[in-house]
Amino acid sequence: MTVLLRICRFGAFGVFHADGRSIPLGAKHQALLALLSTAEGGIRTRAFLEKTLWCLAQPEQAKASLRTALSTLRRHLGPEAAKLLFANRERVILDLTRIELDSGVSGGPTFMEGFELPHEEVFRSWLSETRQELARIAPQAAATGAPHRGRVVLDGLLPTVTVLPFAQRHPTEDNGVLGDLIAEELSRHLSRSWAFSVTSYLASRQLDPQRVRPAEVAGLAQAGYLVTGSITTDGSRFRAQIDLHDAPREKVVWSRSFEGSQRNLLEGRSTALRNATQQIGQTAAGEAVRLVGFQPLRDLENHTLLMAAIAQMQEMEAEKFQQAHDLLMHLLEREPDHALPLTWMGFWHAMRVEKGLSPNREQDCRLATRMAEAAIAVAPGFSLAHTLKGLISSHLLFRFDLAQDAYDLALRDNPNEALALLLKGATLAYQDVPDEAVALTDAARRLSPLGPQSYYFDAISALANLTARDFGRAIELADRSLRSKQAFPVPLRSKAIALQMSGRDAEARSTVDRLLQAAPRFNLSQFQRDNPAAMSPAGQEWVSALRAAGVPD
Repeated sequence: MTVLLRICRFGAFGVFHADGRSIPLGAKHQALLALLSTAEGGIRTRAFLEKTLWCLAQPEQAKASLRTALSTLRRHLGPEAAKLLFANRERVILDLTRIELDSGVSGGPTFMEGFELPHEEVFRSWLSETRQELARIAPQAAATGAPHRGRVVLDGLLPTVTVLPFAQRHPTEDNGVLGDLIAEELSRHLSRSWAFSVTSYLASRQLDPQRVRPAEVAGLAQAGYLVTGSITTDGSRFRAQIDLHDAPREKVVWSRSFEGSQRNLLEGRSTALRNATQQIGQTAAGEAVRLVGFQPLRDLENHTLLMAAIAQMQEMEAEKFQQAHDLLMHLLEREPDHALPLTWMGFWHAMRVEKGLSPNREQDCRLATRMAEAAIAVAPGFSLAHTLKGLISSHLLFRFDLAQDAYDLALRDNPNEALALLLKGATLAYQDVPDEAVALTDAARRLSPLGPQSYYFDAISALANLTARDFGRAIELADRSLRSKQAFPVPLRSKAIALQMSGRDAEARSTVDRLLQAAPRFNLSQFQRDNPAAMSPAGQEWVSALRAAGVPD
């Protein structure tokens, strides 16, 4: 990605265009860039910046000063570099991916050497603490060669999967790379799931699948799971035999055969690999649930607790859904300041409302918000936590403007955050932007983790297509969701509306019967009061369709 800006922070502070031209800035603007460039993901809250840079000002004056400073800074940076600076109601973000930052070295220049900001005691304290911290970690970074991480690392609670190169039977000049290609694509598919941390394929391909033992991979790559396989070809088709190992225990937990088109594989759209990824995710989640039920909680590793909780959260039965809460509570006792369990606990409260299981919508909304804010405080650049905040804003609070800001933050951190794309599409559907809503939800489904959550992606995509009045596709996607989760109210509701509006009255009534069995308390008053879909321009049409199909007032 093209560098647009260079910031020299060690020695005399300086800001430069990519071609080396200096950008003259005042002390306050330099301090603002220093605060942003040292933040995780380049993100600082407005409140932090106001307090740090204008500690003597009244709150409203500090807010106005920050707005003016941002506007002036953009003007000094110029039209291209100004694009690196974003701001919304809560946060200011500096896009570090297109900025070249210098790093401190042991014995080298001091951070912002000689810099002062008169009368700003809070900034002075921050600068002193930052210099001490950077002086402490510089020797460690120099010794290890560790790069600065612009994004928060959250893999500590996730089980690691290593995919070895696939052995190829009877390779030819035309197909000799298929084994490597399948393993690389499988790594890419698995990495889209928040259930796993995936070893880089460039690293795992250095291992010889014919000689290395699973336990050796577990030691070298710290892998909990190992994927191996072999491939044969027949004309334009291939057959892959794929095995999933519990690496530390050297046990095969799953083995399947998949067939597919070589052309689709080369184009990156192999259905066979998508199916394999989905089954691997489901198997690993199932193993976690089995272990949780079999062993005392205190003996289980953290990632097993997390995977089991995520799997149980997808259940429609109140008892199983509650088990996810208990697992997350146990995990939070062990990892109280980790963003992943905080975020998933927030999702649990939001999903309890969405599934119709919440006895107190307002309380679950408050608790979900508290979890999201705690996760963001721990990891300001964590895309999944910002996605949670967007979900709360759109689905629970009906603040679509705040939701869009949150999804945009998530997607700046991770442009492939499938859940953020999906929910941003839903939010656009609620605002009567159906074409873009369908495009985003389709993109999300292409990136979806394909594990236990795939039913949710289909359900939200059905809603987007319902808004676009593509009733046939809405029904098709709702049915796909319902094949996995028969009692999920969201696709049942979308399907009933689509059937009724298509003139298929009898089928709509039958679907409403299923909906009322799954959510006995559901009625039109609740729908109009609690559901953002009812607020869409099409909402009154949907209310009429549900009434005609038999939903009580």
